[in-house]
Amino acid sequence: MVERCRARHVIGSLFSQVGEGAGRAALVTGAPGMGKTSLIRHAQELGEDSGAVVLTAVASAAERDLPLGVISQLFATVPLPPGQAETLSELAEVPAPVTAKAADSLYRHLALLTQRAPVILTVDDAHDIDAASLQCLQHLMRRVGALRVLVVLGERADGGRQGSSALTADCLRIPECTLIRLSPLCTECTESLIAEHLGDDRTARMAPALRQASGGSPLFLQALLWDRSAEQLTEALVGGELFRLAVQYVLDQLDPDALRVARALAVLGASATQDCLDRILQLRTAPAMSALEGVGLTEAGQFRIEAARTTVLEGTAPAERAALHRTAARVLHESGAAAGRVAQHIVAAPAEDPWTIAVLREAAAQALADHDANGAATWLRRAYDISTSARQRAEIRVELAQAEWETDPGAVRRYLTDLMDDHVNGRLSHGQSMTLITYLLWLGRPEEAAAILTDLDGSRDELSGELRVRLDTMHVWFAYFYPVLGAHEHAAAPDERTGLGGGVVAVDPHSDGALVLSSLLSQGPTGGALDAAERLLEGVVLHDPPVAPAMAALVSLIRAARLDRAAEWCELLVRGASPRTPLTRAIFAAASATVESWLGNFELARERADEALTLVPPQAWGVALGLPLSAKVLACAELGDSDASAECFRVPVPPVMFQTLPGLHYLQARGRHHLSVGRYQAALGDFYACRDLMAAWKLDVSVFTAWRVYAAEVLIEVDSPGRARALLTAELAEPAPGSSWLRSRSLALLKRVDSLDRNRASASLDQPTDRVPDQAVRSPMSSSPAPGPERATGDGLTRAEHCVALMASDGLTNRDIAERLVITPSTVEQHLTRIYHKLGVRGRRDLPQVLADRTGVRP
Repeated sequence: MVERCRARHVIGSLFSQVGEGAGRAALVTGAPGMGKTSLIRHAQELGEDSGAVVLTAVASAAERDLPLGVISQLFATVPLPPGQAETLSELAEVPAPVTAKAADSLYRHLALLTQRAPVILTVDDAHDIDAASLQCLQHLMRRVGALRVLVVLGERADGGRQGSSALTADCLRIPECTLIRLSPLCTECTESLIAEHLGDDRTARMAPALRQASGGSPLFLQALLWDRSAEQLTEALVGGELFRLAVQYVLDQLDPDALRVARALAVLGASATQDCLDRILQLRTAPAMSALEGVGLTEAGQFRIEAARTTVLEGTAPAERAALHRTAARVLHESGAAAGRVAQHIVAAPAEDPWTIAVLREAAAQALADHDANGAATWLRRAYDISTSARQRAEIRVELAQAEWETDPGAVRRYLTDLMDDHVNGRLSHGQSMTLITYLLWLGRPEEAAAILTDLDGSRDELSGELRVRLDTMHVWFAYFYPVLGAHEHAAAPDERTGLGGGVVAVDPHSDGALVLSSLLSQGPTGGALDAAERLLEGVVLHDPPVAPAMAALVSLIRAARLDRAAEWCELLVRGASPRTPLTRAIFAAASATVESWLGNFELARERADEALTLVPPQAWGVALGLPLSAKVLACAELGDSDASAECFRVPVPPVMFQTLPGLHYLQARGRHHLSVGRYQAALGDFYACRDLMAAWKLDVSVFTAWRVYAAEVLIEVDSPGRARALLTAELAEPAPGSSWLRSRSLALLKRVDSLDRNRASASLDQPTDRVPDQAVRSPMSSSPAPGPERATGDGLTRAEHCVALMASDGLTNRDIAERLVITPSTVEQHLTRIYHKLGVRGRRDLPQVLADRTGVRP
């Protein structure tokens, strides 16, 4: 085997010997694309550069039956002596034995040509040569030593065509003939070719990837380089149009069996094994596999680059491709292959064999376990299309809804009517009906969920122990998520002292989470429940169980005011959720956003809320939308970005959300937004609505909502310090405040209330509004902000902006202003930016004069 760079040296050496009077011949063999034609062209250039006579021909399968067709090509550009052309034409018409005369005539003519200069004679694609021309060349090669002639023949290495074995045999017997078998490019030659395109600086970095992708084929390497300019070429080699043309050219040079194997490999992908290929194609595929690897297309039974596989697939007729998929599915299934591998072929071609539905459902279940919800949905849609049984289609419908749920819960809405009908008509198992309850609760249809729970309670004796645990778990989550509607459901569940399931020991994360949550609802955040919550979260992080148990544990920590621990666990869950489904990642992000907003980490809270709403669009969140949306509103309001917080209220929310805990969070956040823009009556209305709901739901725990602190801030603004003091005192009296940020804010506000010498900013505000009684609020259960513009002072600034402007004009730093107003320095900075824009000034040194001119008040 000779590598391309060394082969050029061999040809050069042979030509030098010819120049010294010793005739030589070379037979160049190699797989398609390995550089035979390039090497023959190199020999021709040597002759042209040295003044030699160059005779060239290219054999063709289409002209294989044309006697002396190749010999005629050789002398097409070199005039023959008088009478020689006619003799050659006449000899082409006589029987083969007379071809010896043509061979002798060729030899004598070449002898005449060499008298004035050396001769280089090249024939490419010699495997397609006509028989008469072959005999002439064999005759010449045996006598070449006496002439100043270099004969270079190029032949495909895979053989199988007329004449190839004869040429090789002759070459091995003739001392003057050198057999050059071309091998794949070595690293040095690869780097040399790359350097011609990319330069030395990028060659070392790109060479390994390019050699792997090209398989050492000069043709493939050149195509990859030409497809992309030096600026575009990266390690991620995808192959372009020229590469695809190169692949197609090589495929056209292969024998039919190799082409069939290439197509089967392209269809099978990672499922391809020697045994499967043999069974699918009903032939011994090892030689063809070796040929494909020899041309640089494959390695270890797989295509080296996806573009090669795509080219083969595109060149396969649809009917043949479908037949390969069907046969592959059957063979893989019979071989015991994984359901997912079989399913890929079932969905690629129509197949309605009875066994396919079971395989597709099994593949979907495994895909969901691997967090590949899209793959699961693909398998289940195909299974649904194939199935003809009403009961089976109902079961598949539930499974399909579950798969789509993991990427877009809103998509499940289109299945709910049919699923409810399936439940009513007994086409769903008890477990599937419980899954349906989850969808109904999330999508705001609690009455229908309650009806199914009632049905299942009536069948409790028919349930297994595991299903009884699941049923009681559904009761617990109903009671937590819908405090009023679910209170009856929780009361109807078994006594928690006997364990969920009526004495059945909890053996899975779902039931463990429900036990923690059930204990929280009935007994509050006890030490034992909190320890159990921590253990449960450890298992969630380590073993990747479902989301519900993790959320139950987080709720327990939050209710116990252990916000720092909840934040730490949220961080672990968010970081570890990257391989999981979009819904799981979104729920963890929303939980983190909520906790971080309570802790005062508003930048992180905003980031996590945006992440949650990107992973799962707002319309798919159902009643849970209140969680990420409220966290974002709170964060934006605290950061001083009232425009961004206002934009959140353009997102429609379901009215039933206000019967749920997310609705409570939403009310608080909406009130906080009203406060930030000076709509105090609307703000107080939302905060008092939070108070009333918490009292009705028996959730009067300040860590769940900071309504008292925010309401106190409103009351200070409307000059009701007495009522503000009462709320702040109640907040600070909580035995275990969970948010140090909220406590600090409460203390600072109380200091404002206690201060006898109100700061100058408060004194300079417009006339205070009347005190706002509890009743002077609009209906809090509205999904839209209160109407009316933001309150503004006479200079066009809002009250908050006017306050900040006066303090800044008085020389206070951003930190001083933030401490006095109980806001963050970044919020102060954002206020100042808007102030400068509205007043048309460049900075704070211009504020005193501008404020005096506009208001008549000298700072």
